[in-house]
Amino acid sequence: MPPRRPPPLPKSLFTAQGPLAPGSAPLPPSPTSIHPSFIIDSHSFVTSLEPTPDPLFTNLPQGYPQPPVKSAVQVKMDVSAQPAEAVLGVKPFTIHPTILNLTLASPPSVTNIAKGAVDIIIPCTFPLTDKEWDLLDEAVDALDGCWGKPIALGEEVERGKIVISGILPPPLTFPSSPLLNSEQYDHHIARLSQLSLHSNVFLKALPPVVDVVQAQQNGKWWDDSKELERVLRMYISPAIETFGTHRIIFGSTPALPLPDLEKVTPIPGTLEQPIANGEWYTILRKVVSELGEGVEEMTGVMGDNAKRVYELA
Repeated sequence: MPPRRPPPLPKSLFTAQGPLAPGSAPLPPSPTSIHPSFIIDSHSFVTSLEPTPDPLFTNLPQGYPQPPVKSAVQVKMDVSAQPAEAVLGVKPFTIHPTILNLTLASPPSVTNIAKGAVDIIIPCTFPLTDKEWDLLDEAVDALDGCWGKPIALGEEVERGKIVISGILPPPLTFPSSPLLNSEQYDHHIARLSQLSLHSNVFLKALPPVVDVVQAQQNGKWWDDSKELERVLRMYISPAIETFGTHRIIFGSTPALPLPDLEKVTPIPGTLEQPIANGEWYTILRKVVSELGEGVEEMTGVMGDNAKRVYELA
């Protein structure tokens, strides 16, 4: 006996006033309307007072929303450095990250722990190799081991949070089309997905850097703002898919200042920062909103995640 067909849907569903009428579904909010409730800059190097009252909003169009900046996490490599100073009335917080030496055979011991969060900087000027990813994985595993193992079956150990800078996005090398078809991109996405299995690992989304010598085979493609945004979207989208917006943290400066990063390049003086510190918030907000994230997720990336990780009031 042939299967019976379901009864036809009533035609009233498709009338001009019906729930399935063309155009009756509410439109999603425009990406231009998605803004965070507040901002915490989780990665800044303060060397002098900023010349403007809102350094994160350098090139915002007139009338563009400027969420309140509640705090700034200042990076100080010298553990004996002076405590963070308030800049332009923004409440400061200091971190002393560990720089992962990618030339080591095994990861270094990480002891710079602040309020349960450990910051690791990856000083790379080119996407990580398998060996370098392995070193990062070993460092994360070693940190997880430092927080102990459950004594009884079913017991959970409260682990600290591991915050990694320098790989979101990684140093840029290709424009979007060659990047999409490159083994380098596939390798990055695969290893990033593997890293995301550590539920206590967070990524800082920081302004990208470009090694001019390695990247200029396709011309200075990063001078094209649209192409640059496409490349950034290719890195940020899979990071959101694997880590979720609740484990991505906004910061306004690269993992290390360019002069420090240039010390690890084979040809000093070849690095460029295609997006200025004061423009990064605008670009990142645009990319994240165009990926379909809402206000709650945007607030998480731009401020709430940092507030939670660093236990900021």
